[in-house]
Amino acid sequence: MNLLLAAICVLLFSATAPATRLAALVFPAESVAILRLLIAGTVALITIGVFDRKLPPRRVIGPLLITSFGSVIGFSFLIAWAMKLTSGTHGAIGMATIPAFTAAYASIRDRRNPGVRFWIFAGIGTLSALGFFVSRGAQEFNFGDVLIGLSCMVSALGYVEGGRLSREFGGRRVMSWAILFALPWIIAAAFVVFSRSPLPSIDAAPQAWGSVLYLGVVSQTLGMFLWYRVLARGPMEKIALVQLAQPFLALLLASHLLDEHLEPSALIAATLVVGSIFGANRSQKETKPAPEFSAVNSTLSRIRGGARAAFRSPLLDPRREKLSSLFRSRKAPDPAQRSKDPV
Repeated sequence: MNLLLAAICVLLFSATAPATRLAALVFPAESVAILRLLIAGTVALITIGVFDRKLPPRRVIGPLLITSFGSVIGFSFLIAWAMKLTSGTHGAIGMATIPAFTAAYASIRDRRNPGVRFWIFAGIGTLSALGFFVSRGAQEFNFGDVLIGLSCMVSALGYVEGGRLSREFGGRRVMSWAILFALPWIIAAAFVVFSRSPLPSIDAAPQAWGSVLYLGVVSQTLGMFLWYRVLARGPMEKIALVQLAQPFLALLLASHLLDEHLEPSALIAATLVVGSIFGANRSQKETKPAPEFSAVNSTLSRIRGGARAAFRSPLLDPRREKLSSLFRSRKAPDPAQRSKDPV
């Protein structure tokens, strides 16, 4: 069930790169990111006002700020600038590195190693997607690809930190507060940017406004609410690899929305990616100890726990104090004093 929810999230996210490209063809890149986050901030305010009126505990402010930087501000601005410099297809394939970054960072943060077979399948899937990306666009490499790589890194950072917090507070609450923390900076940036370059009306650019609305409502809020819930159920490494299918779903959308050519080699790369996802998911199974060993271990744990509790019992406190005073009284004399005694 969790994998099915992850697949639904990836399907929703697959329109992010084409929608950002459509909006960036009309609006400045900064305006796309600001509009996206202003819409997401409105949705976050509504959800917090309706479902959650309490402030988050102080101990989670730091991880929430990291989530806000990675999944809200950093990714939104970097991907908007990147889509201004490169094609939607290019951006979709470049974002194939997000699952690898997410899986690696999640294994470090959770201090767990999913195993050699998992990393082999993860490497096959990532290299298949990147190999297709390089083979079809190496001559077009520009600064937009660097921005795509940076957006993937900060996105993985926000995914893992937000997913870890969602285990305790829920995906909707974590993402809503992460957006809310970024909202004052976004409003200040909106005053500066929109005063210099006014936006066209909705009638003049309906597709661009529709794309921005999708980015704000689906990609940044509703989809992220569900995605953080899926990551919290985890394991994050296994769930993250499902996102390897996102670039190829984005290719299909880009070919229809942006009239970009879809090459037959994309089907081969997509087949390898899907196979690696299934292989990694099947290889990552938790090993449980044999029943007889688990019974012995539980028995020994109970014996050790009973012995510690008996030794720490209040009834034994006078006896322990008497023994310690006896040992202190029998302390060996100092050698310097012994030499002064008469022979």
